Formats: sequence, C-alpha cells, structure tokens
Amino acid sequence: MLSRGGRIGRAVGLVSEPGPFSIGPMSPRLTSPAWYDVTWNPTVGCSPVGPGCDHCEALRTVAQLARMGGKGGARYAGLTTTGRARPEWSGEIHVRDDILTWPLLQRRRRRILVGSLSDPFHEKLTTETVDAMHAVMTIAHWHRFIMLTRRAERMRAYYADPRAPARIATQIEHLATAVLPGLGLSSHGRGGSAGAGAEHPAAAGARRNRAAGAAQAVRQEAGSEGGEAGPAALDPWPLPNISLGVAVESQDRAGRIGELLQTPANLRWVCFEPLLGPVQPDLVPVADGGYADALRGGRFDIDWRGRRLGSAEPMLRPLDWVVAGGETGAGARPTDLVWVQDLRDRCTAAGVPFFFKQWGEWASVPDGSVARNVVRRGHRAAGRLIDGRSWDEIPTAMREYRPRA
Repeated sequence: MLSRGGRIGRAVGLVSEPGPFSIGPMSPRLTSPAWYDVTWNPTVGCSPVGPGCDHCEALRTVAQLARMGGKGGARYAGLTTTGRARPEWSGEIHVRDDILTWPLLQRRRRRILVGSLSDPFHEKLTTETVDAMHAVMTIAHWHRFIMLTRRAERMRAYYADPRAPARIATQIEHLATAVLPGLGLSSHGRGGSAGAGAEHPAAAGARRNRAAGAAQAVRQEAGSEGGEAGPAALDPWPLPNISLGVAVESQDRAGRIGELLQTPANLRWVCFEPLLGPVQPDLVPVADGGYADALRGGRFDIDWRGRRLGSAEPMLRPLDWVVAGGETGAGARPTDLVWVQDLRDRCTAAGVPFFFKQWGEWASVPDGSVARNVVRRGHRAAGRLIDGRSWDEIPTAMREYRPRA
C-alpha cells in the first residue's frame, strides 16, 4: 500500500524528516531551526550544471544508498557511477510512482522540500512527470511545497506555458478518479480502503482535504451553442502553496535569478549554497535585456562607462527570501566571511528575510589584526554564526502558511 511505501521511502531517503545534519536541497545543511519539515523525492537522480555541483551531497547520499544492496539499494542502482576519485552522476533519472502521492497521505500541514535527491526541472524529466508532481501539490493544498532548481530556464518556460494549467488539471482529474478513491483510511487508521468496517474519523477529514484540492480543476465554458464544457484549467495560477527557488553559487550564475524574477510564482527565493564567491543580487542580468535589482525589483541598463541608467521595462517583483551557506564534505571549498556579511547587509537594507544555514568545513578566525584567516575546522566547529549571532529569518508567508478555505 502507499502508506507502507511512505514508511519504506522514509527509511531509504525518498522521504525524510530533517535532523541536525539532514540533506539540504543541493548540498548538506546544519541549521537550527529547520527551514522545512520533510523532504519528498518522487524523482531521484541528477547531473551537474556548474561548479556548485562539484561536491554534491545528494550524489554522495544516492551512491551510499545504492551500495546498501537489496530492495532498498535497487531503487538507486544505475544512478551513479564510480569515477576516479569520487562517485559521479550517470545522468539516469528514476521516477518513483509509489512515492508520488505521499503528500496526500499526510494530514498534518507541513513545509515540504521537493526533490532533495534530484532537480524537479531536470531536462530528462518528461513534461508529463512534472505535471503529475504539480497535480499532487495542487490537491495537497494544505502543505507548503518548497522547490529549488539549477535549471531556471526550464522552470520559467514551464510556468510561462499557457497550456500548463490545463495539463495539470487533466492530471488532477486522473488522480481524482483513479487514485484518490483508494487513499482512504481503514477503521484502524492505516492505509487501505475506507469501505472495510467503520470509517476512521481521519478518513473523512483526509478525503475532504483532497477533495478541496481536486476541486481546483474546474471546467471552463466553451461558449458554444451546445453549451459543452471546455478544457479544464486551474484557479488560481500560479499555485499559492508553492515557493519557487534557484540555487546560485557565484555571480557568474546570477542569470538564474533573472529567470526566476520573470517566472510566475507566489513566493520566490534564492539559495546561495555553496557560496563560492561574492554575489550582487542587486545586479542581475535579465534574459530580455538589461539588469534587475532582485532585492528591490528595479530595472536598469548600464552604459559603456558602467553607470546605471533608467529602464523603460516594467518593474519586477523582488525576492521574498534569501538563503546562504557554505560547503561541507570532502573537498569542500571555503566561504569567505566578507561575502556572507555583504550579502546579509544587502538583504537587511532591502528588507528581504535572510537565512544562513552553515559555514561548512571552513571558518574565518582573527589573526591578531584587521584581517582574518580562513581555516578548516569541520562543520560542527565552524557553526553558523555571523558576527556572533545566527540569522534564521523566514518569510511570514512560508512560516505561517494557511491553506485556502
């Protein structure tokens, strides 16, 4: 049953609760408090797209799980290969249909990180698979889903596609007719058909929650003389319970932020992890020309002398959240204190919530003068303090998310 699959998935990493050293979106994290409640991995497997992927914690985790052997390890077989010094992604992607509906079985409202062992917009994932994931997130409207990608161009194209809502609505109709009827709770509160014996009180509540989400797929009137209903659509769109984010490791990859700013979304965020160099989120190249201040939403051009000029392009909505962190694990590269301080100060000045996850393996220590040395101490000793305090800011919309009535 799916409920049993959820327990198995949790045991082998497909679904996991965050602990003090849980897997983060693209690399490890050491945070307190946690910025998400649980991970959900309906797809597993990935491939590198930049220097931020060089020491991917998800890669090491998948390789370790594959070495387990047995049924658990078989789920990850073929996703990695053995390189000269470390494992490498094979480029193969596994879609876990038995994990796909897991959020629909969780009645307690949660912040769910999507795809900590993959990229939800990987180029090898079919559009149908991405639609199916969004259908589940639409129905599970009581959860807040947190998505993070390095494939910003595909993410923007997906949400800008006017056909996407109709495709997702079609997937919802399939779930509502073929899958949801079998997701009831028995009289003992376990997964199974709700028709066996007396109905558990949780079953009715679970079905009401799912029915409310499925009702988001509505029929539009075609306007024909026959009065037949037209194609299904979603209302509202974009989905209010999804937070879209991009991972950026350096200013060279800031174009991903520009793609994000032009992506229809309810909440947008950027994860600067691992932070490998100084970044300027107020100087982001935009695909249709010019630059944007991602922290304030302004648009501008730059002349040949480097001066900022006003732009006739429409303003963009600024970011809702910024997360940053250093790198951990073998071969981890240092994150300089000045990079983090500058990013924090820019966010604070613009009123954008800032969350710092960890320094990673390296820490900045005073050397007796104004300068600082960066030394490798290990992620436990390095900690996560900036100038003596932690930064745990989370947007109110994400922290106190309430589903629609």
